[in-house]
Amino acid sequence: MNLKNILILVLACAAFGCKKTLDIDPSPVTLNGANIFSSDGNLESAVAGMEVKVGGLLNGLSGIPITMGLAADELSNFASGNFSAVPAQFYTNALVSNQYYLWPNAYSTLNVCNTILDGISGSGGSSLTPAIRSQSIGEVKFTRALVYFYLVNMYGDVPMPLTADFQVNGQLARAHQADVYKQVVQDLKDAQGLLPDGVYNNASAQAMASPDRVRPNRQAASALLARVYLYMKDYPDAEAAASDVIGKSLYVLEPVLNNAFIKTSREIIWQWQQVSTYPANNADAGFLVLTQAPALGTLFPLTSWLTGAFDTVNDKRWANWVGHFTTTATATVPAATYYYAFKYKVYSLTAPNSENVVVLRLAEQYLIRAEARAMQNKLIDAAADLNAVRSRAGLPATTASDQNGLIAAVLKERQLELFTEFGHRWFDLRRTGTIDAVMNVVTPLKGGGAWNTSKQLLPLPAIEIALDPNLSQNPGYN
Repeated sequence: MNLKNILILVLACAAFGCKKTLDIDPSPVTLNGANIFSSDGNLESAVAGMEVKVGGLLNGLSGIPITMGLAADELSNFASGNFSAVPAQFYTNALVSNQYYLWPNAYSTLNVCNTILDGISGSGGSSLTPAIRSQSIGEVKFTRALVYFYLVNMYGDVPMPLTADFQVNGQLARAHQADVYKQVVQDLKDAQGLLPDGVYNNASAQAMASPDRVRPNRQAASALLARVYLYMKDYPDAEAAASDVIGKSLYVLEPVLNNAFIKTSREIIWQWQQVSTYPANNADAGFLVLTQAPALGTLFPLTSWLTGAFDTVNDKRWANWVGHFTTTATATVPAATYYYAFKYKVYSLTAPNSENVVVLRLAEQYLIRAEARAMQNKLIDAAADLNAVRSRAGLPATTASDQNGLIAAVLKERQLELFTEFGHRWFDLRRTGTIDAVMNVVTPLKGGGAWNTSKQLLPLPAIEIALDPNLSQNPGYN
């Protein structure tokens, strides 16, 4: 294993400590009013610390794309050695309550978010430049909404700390999913009003326009809000929020598929930049791009269920976003071909930075609006949005014409367009009520034994329940 993968694995596994995560030290900077709010620069350092924290959810071995891709029917598991236990548990849908999984990264990020918001609302915030103050609050609320969105979709009801008061947070019960979604929507609406519209600011105290899309703007908040509304089955608002993004000339479906994920892509709405001492790229590529047989490292090729869903003749995504690696035949072992996700091409962390972690992009907004319109029986408009994505992939217009057919076509397109991106496939199966039908077939073939519906939620860490008498476990876990 090369140095790049070792660094990723060490950072990914650092999250699995034994300290109660609702009380965890929130940031690499000292979060107190005197330090954060003495200058704009110190506040921006605190926001940068928040961005470091959230990266644990967004990228790497313990991030959402890898773990949820393994849990669903997208990624195969060939991990071995010291770091193989957690990938195997996700792959076989055999999670256990004595593991932390994604919980620590989520709640340590929330702790940073809440500490910053508490401080800004206090007396220290009065010394801040208004533009920096607004940008910072908007970014923090956007990040908090993003984390809670994933928590509620991975764990169901979850504790919802909204301040940094560790005494209160350590005794929280699980908030109902509806209440968590209500908070997510409010945070994103706040962010829409605070973040710049149609432009991206830089990371300096001047808050000047920048071509780099690593800081969220109003459209990033709208894009995430569109996704949230879709999951809430609020289809008129999902359509409106997606339209707020699609209507901006700033965003274009890149006609060349291999340009969609480079950091200068016009399709990107928001991307997270890998934080490292190296000019780092997307760490996921190191686990997804095969340059050797997958059995020789921590590598995750695509499953036959995903590759079998493609039109391998006409779909340009197959040619551009799916790679293949063929082993050399020996006297006793025939050659074997493995297919892998090749959306990100740069799999070395030490290569010049050309690919960040693309969290929100325009193609998803078209598919969100297509589904939302189909649900409202706006069939012609729904088909037009679906066909915008299909046309870019080199496919003909959809033949679906009724509501059920269009909804099914959109979900199929989401599987092919959004594979290995932030658990879309797993969460789509959950929110559409089709997860049992798919996983009843898939899980036994992955070596996980029989599937049961309780496996669609992750277990809360047992130590959290032991330390907080108001917490309870998800059904199906001890």
